[in-house]
Amino acid sequence: MSKKMDPRVIRTRQLLRDALVALIDEQGYEKITVQDITQRATLNRATFYLHYRDKLDLLYQSSEEALHELVSSIHPPFEEKKDFDLLPNYDQPHETFMHLFEQIALNSKLYKVYLTEKNIPYFSDGLKDIIINFVSSGIQMMEPDDQKLTVPREMAVRFYAAAFLEVIVWWLENDMPYTPKFMATQLMRITIKGPYIDNPFER
Repeated sequence: MSKKMDPRVIRTRQLLRDALVALIDEQGYEKITVQDITQRATLNRATFYLHYRDKLDLLYQSSEEALHELVSSIHPPFEEKKDFDLLPNYDQPHETFMHLFEQIALNSKLYKVYLTEKNIPYFSDGLKDIIINFVSSGIQMMEPDDQKLTVPREMAVRFYAAAFLEVIVWWLENDMPYTPKFMATQLMRITIKGPYIDNPFER
């Protein structure tokens, strides 16, 4: 059993993480220093170095922690085929889909900054891998037979994962104009039904 982290340590690390995110948003990662981070967090440099080697270590660990929290919130993604029985109604998204957007909303500032900052590609790559696994699990549960898919499985997984990631970035950049439930419902709808009320190719 892992030892629980001291609440004071958790608070200190959160202050440093919040300071880093705010400063990247204001100045960009390259311009900020450890001194900038500690001043914003109202902590001293000695405290910083008790937890992190440098600002890159803080960036990396905060990224890993955020992604781990996301994985924990949506794991296991889908367990039984009956989980999808209500999907054709389009009104009640699978709870795991909801958790995906709820967790991102909880840390929206971090996600927005880390996904749009050019110097943090591994955060985008890490989130993309999580979404790929999420989408793959959903498609596998809905249709395990490759012969019944209209395109190769890996192509479908990559297509939807890229679309989901782009929609998440758009949602964050526009200050989350819709609720997590609305986002989950709409992405579920477009994934299953497509964007058309009536299929224009069948008219």
